[in-house]
Amino acid sequence: MKTSSRLGAALAVVAGFFAQPAPEIAHAEGIDTTRPYTVVVGPPRGHAPSERVDARRTGQSRSRLPFPPVDKWRRHLGGSIEVPPVVDESGRIYVALSVPEVVAYSPDGKEIFRTRLGSAPAIAPPVLTSDGTLLLVTSAGTAVGLGRDGRVRFATPLGQRGRDLDVAPLARSDGSVVVGGRALVELDANGGVRARASLPERAVGALIEGPEGTVATGESGGVYVFRPPNPPRKVGTFGGPLRRGAALEGGRTLLAVVNGKSLVGLDVKTGLTHVRAGDVGLGTYDEPVTIHPRGFAMLTTSMGLLFGVDAAGNERLRMVLDKGAQPTGPDPAAAGGTAAATGFFNAPADARPSPALLVDAEGRVAFARQGGRVGVARPDGNVALVSEKLCAAPVAMQPAGDDKLLVACRDGTIWMLGL
Repeated sequence: MKTSSRLGAALAVVAGFFAQPAPEIAHAEGIDTTRPYTVVVGPPRGHAPSERVDARRTGQSRSRLPFPPVDKWRRHLGGSIEVPPVVDESGRIYVALSVPEVVAYSPDGKEIFRTRLGSAPAIAPPVLTSDGTLLLVTSAGTAVGLGRDGRVRFATPLGQRGRDLDVAPLARSDGSVVVGGRALVELDANGGVRARASLPERAVGALIEGPEGTVATGESGGVYVFRPPNPPRKVGTFGGPLRRGAALEGGRTLLAVVNGKSLVGLDVKTGLTHVRAGDVGLGTYDEPVTIHPRGFAMLTTSMGLLFGVDAAGNERLRMVLDKGAQPTGPDPAAAGGTAAATGFFNAPADARPSPALLVDAEGRVAFARQGGRVGVARPDGNVALVSEKLCAAPVAMQPAGDDKLLVACRDGTIWMLGL
């Protein structure tokens, strides 16, 4: 009897120890193994399954951009647009509105469905998952998954609201999705919470698929890697505030615009940083960075200059995008990333950032300026415009298939451009 009592007491102590809350920040949720379900894995399919096209946020289009682009059709959706649309592998377009609705259109512009998202609109860019589910995060703090027929598959409370959820979600190849902002939440393919972790600062821009897990960039410049069940690990800092996050160049270099004035690279393995291009004296840089297929970074200035710069700080590309912009001074990106230039633009700067660039495998670059000037440029510098003022405030561009380009405008209009 004494032995049994002692054994019972010992077991009680052990049970009590394991019943205490775990000290880690990341917490995994239980999985019901008695409930069978199918999980589709692999990279999300589509011409543009997420913001900035892919999980590295490079802006590289797998489909050919149209040249010269012409207006094929346009639709007004009945509400304004604040986040980029996505395009699946069939060319179907999904647009989240500033009202609690998401609309799907066929490649030829026919409305397929219109689904209401409760009482709160999407706060973050939508994303397509491995099995084709459209996932949206609402300002009320719910992750909503829609099937291809527009019906709600799941609605998962996230425990956050508003701006704490506006970072672009990351759809991973295992079928899961990571969402969040102030904290990160990993969802399985059916919307169940698999892990949750707090961040020291609010994430901005977009979550990125890194070499060792999900990469989040903080608004003050911190960089964190999240790989459950471990808590987020800080790997470095850009040394200044970020507005729209970063892009992953190659396998380990994050590129971001810091404080609107410097293009900075950060090695996610070592945390070391380097300034690739400094202040060129031509207004602020538009964000985020686009990665050219040849391995150099591309970005534009608020005064209308597009330029590309490689890892050594050498200029690889320069184009004038805005009307009246005539460069007469030195190269804007000098060797070593120290830029020295004079103000050589006639056109006044637009304080609002323009949408990020897109680039295809042939080096064609699509651009949309905040003044409404939209076009595609070839590697030889030849620029073909669709319009001097397609819309007053373009929000984003997305590839929509070979020789197709989608432009979304804040006034609620989408334009399909083609040959």
